[in-house]
Amino acid sequence: MANDRRAVKNASVHREPTRTPGSTIVRRFVLVALLASIVPLAAFGDHRPVGATTPGAASGAATDLRVVVVNLLHGTFCDDGANCDAPDRVALFTRQLADGGCPPVVGIQEVSDTLRPLITSATDRICGGRYRAVFADTPGNDEELVLTTLPVRSSRLLDLPGPLRHAARVVLDDGGRDVVVVVTHQDGDAGFPLCRATPARYRCPAPCPEGTDFPRCQTILADRLARAPRVRPGSVRILMGDFNVTPDSPRYTWLTGRGWIDTHRGAGNPECDPATGTGCTSGRDDKTLAVLRDPTARETERIDFIFVKPPKGCTAAFDGPDDPDRDGLGTGPFAAEPATDGPAGLVWPSDHTAVSMDMSCP
Repeated sequence: MANDRRAVKNASVHREPTRTPGSTIVRRFVLVALLASIVPLAAFGDHRPVGATTPGAASGAATDLRVVVVNLLHGTFCDDGANCDAPDRVALFTRQLADGGCPPVVGIQEVSDTLRPLITSATDRICGGRYRAVFADTPGNDEELVLTTLPVRSSRLLDLPGPLRHAARVVLDDGGRDVVVVVTHQDGDAGFPLCRATPARYRCPAPCPEGTDFPRCQTILADRLARAPRVRPGSVRILMGDFNVTPDSPRYTWLTGRGWIDTHRGAGNPECDPATGTGCTSGRDDKTLAVLRDPTARETERIDFIFVKPPKGCTAAFDGPDDPDRDGLGTGPFAAEPATDGPAGLVWPSDHTAVSMDMSCP
């Protein structure tokens, strides 16, 4: 039975290139295992009851949708030569997921060949082994991975212009409605290179017009990927990850102008304060293990986001950062305080602080 369970949890996927070399390659992944049974649902989520709420918190629904996303740091360039103590960092992060009530959707970036088996094996030891890994068979040093407790309807991985960048889409079955999740890791506002017809390595797919810089095209393509699949009524779309830009970036404004809700702001969180690190998600040194053991090391910018498009007719409500409904998760920075008893003296699992969302449709 244990071997059968692992075959389901780490469902194999196959790559199907559909474009010629030099253009963006679209890789289609076909799931070869059926994932879990469907449980009836009144609203969103993994069927955890919503308790007492405060003004502005998610309220008035029997269940909610809880999500976490993190850039977990591959650690290739860390000074300890062991990927910044990858095993203990993974152990700390997965423990934080358990402490956070086992959110049913978890997106991870910077997944390397070293981190991947550590993450997938750790899911056997937390949350009753309920997590399933999607894209667990994708080799590379800076890939995406999704952990979920929900049945998986489909998955697709899109190569973005420029080396190393991708957008990974999973469509989940949340009790008869779809949750479309796109996890991405993108470049900052570099302004170069620009999309053009020649040479082939600078060619960008539609709808990126010629002259668009690669980072902006990455955002355009991720947005299109999240919008693309047909979904059932009452479904929700999520676009999340490390965009390497702050909320004053034109790319951020472009996304919010297209109807994406920045859940951090939707929950009433204050904007990042570099002086204190409050509300920030990035900025710690990513090359020194000592920083990950330093409880005073703080973040200085907010570049990690969970954007959401609620279903038609839903005015989304977000549980506040202090988790007033007491289900283990609020909306805003996740596990933002240093751990007090982390393995090997770790207080941070990454140079990034994870981001969480707890949303309902009251």
